[in-house]
Amino acid sequence: MTFTIAFDGDPAEADADARELREFLQRDGALRGRIEQRLVPPAPGEQGGLADAVRYAAELGPLVLPPLTLWLTARLRRGGKVALTLHRPDGGELKLETESIADANALLDRLEEYLAPEGAGPR
Repeated sequence: MTFTIAFDGDPAEADADARELREFLQRDGALRGRIEQRLVPPAPGEQGGLADAVRYAAELGPLVLPPLTLWLTARLRRGGKVALTLHRPDGGELKLETESIADANALLDRLEEYLAPEGAGPR
């Protein structure tokens, strides 16, 4: 069972964010080698696919949350819109979208609640 963090919006921006997030998560020793990149097949006549998401095993959830929140905060500080959808193995999903660092705390609270292990709080 896997969690998926999918990036929405412009394909080139989604590709850049997905690749950057995977690289950032891989820096954590406990996550190194355990984060997958999801690629969208190339369109007819194009070479190579674009990344649109990162995936990781459900049991890694508590380990992913701290570096994910650091990456999201840093990404918002650079400016521009961040739009992503998190998919839990149980089929639940959470959409996050903002252009403002001022929204970061509210987004991070929603993210933490969503990724909390079962029984650890409201969903």
